[in-house]
Amino acid sequence: METTASSPTPIEWASERRRWSEFYAGRLAAQLEQAAVLASRTPPEELAAHFDSFLALLNATTGRTDLSPLWLNLVDRLHPLPVRWGQWAIWLAILNQAGPKAAALGQPGRQAEYLAYTADLLLNSGQSAAALANAQTALRLARQAGAAWPLCVAANAASATLRSLARYDEAQALLDETRAVAARLAPPQPAARAAMAQALLDLEQMDLLRYFKRLDDALALGERLVANLSAVAGVDPHDVANACLRRATITWVRGHYQAAAGDLRRAAALFRQAGDPLQATFAEGNLGLVYYSMSRYQQAETLKLAAMRAAEEVNARHVLVSELGDLGVVYIALGRMDLALDYTNRMVKLAAELNNAAELSRGRGNRAYALLGLGCYREALEDIEFSLDLYRQQGRLEGTIVTTIDLILYLRGIGQSERAAELAQENYEAAWQEDFPHLRVVTTRCLALFRPPAEQRALLEQALDLARRHERPMDEAACLFSLSAVAANPREGDAYYEQAVALLEEMGCQGWLAGKSRADPPFLPLTI
Repeated sequence: METTASSPTPIEWASERRRWSEFYAGRLAAQLEQAAVLASRTPPEELAAHFDSFLALLNATTGRTDLSPLWLNLVDRLHPLPVRWGQWAIWLAILNQAGPKAAALGQPGRQAEYLAYTADLLLNSGQSAAALANAQTALRLARQAGAAWPLCVAANAASATLRSLARYDEAQALLDETRAVAARLAPPQPAARAAMAQALLDLEQMDLLRYFKRLDDALALGERLVANLSAVAGVDPHDVANACLRRATITWVRGHYQAAAGDLRRAAALFRQAGDPLQATFAEGNLGLVYYSMSRYQQAETLKLAAMRAAEEVNARHVLVSELGDLGVVYIALGRMDLALDYTNRMVKLAAELNNAAELSRGRGNRAYALLGLGCYREALEDIEFSLDLYRQQGRLEGTIVTTIDLILYLRGIGQSERAAELAQENYEAAWQEDFPHLRVVTTRCLALFRPPAEQRALLEQALDLARRHERPMDEAACLFSLSAVAANPREGDAYYEQAVALLEEMGCQGWLAGKSRADPPFLPLTI
């Protein structure tokens, strides 16, 4: 074919393609740079509206290895904001690409960070095995890099995953090793990052101290952590919120409900300030648990349902399993055993899917109580035995004591009162060796069931005093109902009964009074 003067030669076409390729590469590079500047200078609440554009740019340039440094720079500027905006699945896909890009650039510390962030998202979506694999690889790379920040980020992710799998001793050994290594490294800069690096380890340590029953140490650590983070300029409010959240867990366990509620309200406000309404909702869900302990069940139900729906929306299965369990105990307290069974069934199924031993043992213990309330004794026994065995394997005393109450009620229900009484005494003694007010209240109430009137009255008065001091109106009402049955005279008995009825009405729990009377008072839940 004849070539005209206007037809470009193959060499000219090749040159043209290179020219246009270079032009578009330059445009993409400029766009990545401009996007990173925008991400670093724009308030998070305004930045969220641009996320789709950021994502489109990242997806359009992910295959361009020559742009990897700029691509990663934009990811760094955006993280962790997409997580706070609820874009969990989308951001997980980006982080999965970020790790290999950092590896290709020979940046093991950076790769470790991405793997640790990936592990966090995997854990919260219920993929514990994958989370642990990513966290362990992150640890190896962080040690290789010899940098404190990626090491602490990786250790936090690994410890959290080990803790979710009830591997507490391994988690503690990891934290001890990390502290020793980090102490030999230069602290990260600026000061806010150095403070957070330390906080990442302390946050995990608080949860482990609770498991090891060192509550005073856990609370002292929480006090220092909140104070230290609050005093450092430039610390993300999100980090202070997490510290308040963890401290609230300890104060709740100690029975300091007002303090726990205050920390959780502060955490929710700080999460919103940091542009994370999702975590704010989860913090309010924890506030719902405090309200449950204070017998404010309607408020607890409202907050727990909101947290459950939020977890479902982002597939936060690690959070969801806990919310389902908490709703189960709320409905037990309200006497809605049908709903309690529904939610605990869902919790048990999800905990098994997640291989979450801690939540599985709690779920089956709570389901057992609901089954007992419905008169399903054989089915309840299977759950009780499973839960007790798992709690003992995990070394979790709180769970063991609470589930032993289920076993005691089962034995009492099938007529084995002598064995039930023996267990009640052993359980009471175990609870009073620990500084857990809620356990002391319920085990004292439980023991009173098996004692003659004079001893029963003394035990109930002891439990009543504890319930009042620790703001547990449901336990207070239960003690009053029981005291009405062993009162010195009918007038005193009537007074106890009327006080108990007033408390139930104040709590919105009148359902327990249906078909009941002074001669046949309701038996209120023995749960924490």
